[in-house]
This record gives sequence, C-alpha cells and structure tokens, in this order.
Amino acid sequence: MNCPRCNSSLSKEVINDMNASIEIDACNSCGGKWFDKGELTEIEKLVEPTFIEIRKIPKRKEQYAALSCPSCSNMQLLEKVEHPRDHKVIIDYCPSCKGIWLDKGELEAIKEENWFSILGKAFKWLIGYEPESI
Repeated sequence: MNCPRCNSSLSKEVINDMNASIEIDACNSCGGKWFDKGELTEIEKLVEPTFIEIRKIPKRKEQYAALSCPSCSNMQLLEKVEHPRDHKVIIDYCPSCKGIWLDKGELEAIKEENWFSILGKAFKWLIGYEPESI
C-alpha cells in the first residue's frame, strides 16, 4: 500500500495504549497514518489531558487536498470530514472501505485535550446544559 499524500510505501506500525494494541499502516516520509475500519475508534476513546494544547497539524489548504484511498484498488477518492472532538482536524475518510487517513500531527491533536476544555465539558454535564438546536 502507498501513502495517499506522498506515494511512499506504507509500513506497519503498532500503537500501544492501556486498552489495546493496534497495528496500522504509517508513512515514514510524511508521517501520515492509515487506519483500517474500526482501528481509530479504540484510540479515540483515550483523552490525554494537557495544560496547553499545541497542535502541529497541516495547514487547511493541505488538509483539503484531494487524496485517493490507499486500500481500495478502484482509486476511490477520500472524503473530508471535521473530527468531532477537534474541528481543526480534517480527517480523510473512504466511503467504500471505511478506512481513515490522518496526516502528521492529527492523531495527537485528536487525543489531546486541554484541561480547561475538559473542565468546561464536565461543568456543562453537571448542570445539565444542552446547546440549542438550530
């Protein structure tokens, strides 16, 4: 499989956390990561609280560049979707095989959340706050 960003060969990488060990495909050239269907879900459950969150993700223009799925043989284009936890992270999603491409730094941005955000969410949960629907 080749990287959808720079076309280099992807190599196997193991991500270990407290709950699971997941083997993904990673690009040693650009630092992107390919997650087969369901692999990212396990990692997204973890939140790493930080005092200050410093994102090191690509610029929006680069995030919105068209990419083809590295897994599908029919050259399926990946769709762009904002990540629900971090709206500055644009994930690339394959509607055919359900795989997900994350550019360098996007996985860390998804996993990290600053203490102020966590405390704000906890406070809203405690008081039963629900945002108004549009």
